[in-house]
Amino acid sequence: MARSGITGAVDEAPPPATAAITPRRAIAAMFAAFGLAVGLWSGASATILSRCGVDAAAFGVALTLNVAIYLIAMSSGGAFARYFTAKRILVVSAPLMGLAIAALLSADDAVALFAWLALSGFIVGLVDLMMNAEGTKVEKRLGRPILAGLHGAASGGLAIGAIAGSLIVNSAIPALAAIAAFAALTGAGALVALVIPDAGLEHAAPDALPAGRLFSRALIVIGLVLGVCIACETSAMVWSSLLLQKQAPAFAAISGLGAAFFAACQAMLRFNADRIRRALSDRAIIIASLACAAVGFLVVAANVNFATSVAGFAIIGLGAGAVVPCGFAMAVAQPSVTPSAALSSVAMFGTFARLPAPLVVGAIASAMSLSRAFAVFALLLAAAIAAMILFTDAKTGRRPA
Repeated sequence: MARSGITGAVDEAPPPATAAITPRRAIAAMFAAFGLAVGLWSGASATILSRCGVDAAAFGVALTLNVAIYLIAMSSGGAFARYFTAKRILVVSAPLMGLAIAALLSADDAVALFAWLALSGFIVGLVDLMMNAEGTKVEKRLGRPILAGLHGAASGGLAIGAIAGSLIVNSAIPALAAIAAFAALTGAGALVALVIPDAGLEHAAPDALPAGRLFSRALIVIGLVLGVCIACETSAMVWSSLLLQKQAPAFAAISGLGAAFFAACQAMLRFNADRIRRALSDRAIIIASLACAAVGFLVVAANVNFATSVAGFAIIGLGAGAVVPCGFAMAVAQPSVTPSAALSSVAMFGTFARLPAPLVVGAIASAMSLSRAFAVFALLLAAAIAAMILFTDAKTGRRPA
């Protein structure tokens, strides 16, 4: 999934330490609900595609539209923040995301599926941006890093949702998946509304930097590498259910295991990411992580059996978990570029890998097989490793002692 945030919030006094539900817990609940809802869709997607009569190629087209609109929402969120606070946008958009995911889970024809994928792309992108914005504010008020843990909560929710989605949609009461998605996001939105203080409108000064600094070799390479990694993460999460269901139709009810194990391993790594970063440089972690993810994709591409493929998705989760936070850290460490400008540049270059990925996967799956499409990601990750080794400076990946 994108991890952008809006900075420059006005500090507010934290609630009493004795409060049962603190702002940190409230925003963690939002991240977990977000992951749960996305996981429910990921785990149920193969069954829903079959119900709607949508093949891999058409699904690739629909996902490309979804990603394009998602990225538009991520990039336009700052415009909304000029008129509404991030908290208020999040409180309103969270239940709307619940409705959109619920509609996706209830789709019974191709037209409805395409329409809700398009609409959900914008709403999910907006929620993703605003919950990260609120997460950075809570982190700032606490004075210690919590964002990696918040993303771990999202991965944990995704792991639970993925297996629950495939089980529920193949049960006697498939509507429970839609109800769960809506209830989780609405409840999390209510917690945010009640517990997190409203910091007011944000007014960040524009970055008056020469364009050349935003197109430095390091930022271009980091952006492309992160784009490849996020495209790999998304593909493992979204397409795993379809691959496993085709591989073992008898296990359709647990086809969400691929996404579940991917997200569980990703969560495990993210909860420990800061500890790992104290021992190794960001650049070294990224290179090792990309290699691990590439091995996972090769295991899945081998198409041996259901259990082996599930193990492959778990390996991908371990490999992908730390790449994005470490990449963001490398980007903001670049000289003569402000953090917001660096992250904007990285996000822009990442689009070149993220946007065409669903279309390419769908086309290869339709022409050859879905396992062959996963083999392509192993090659892309190998290219990303080579780019990190050849075109980034080892010194920029180190943190000061």
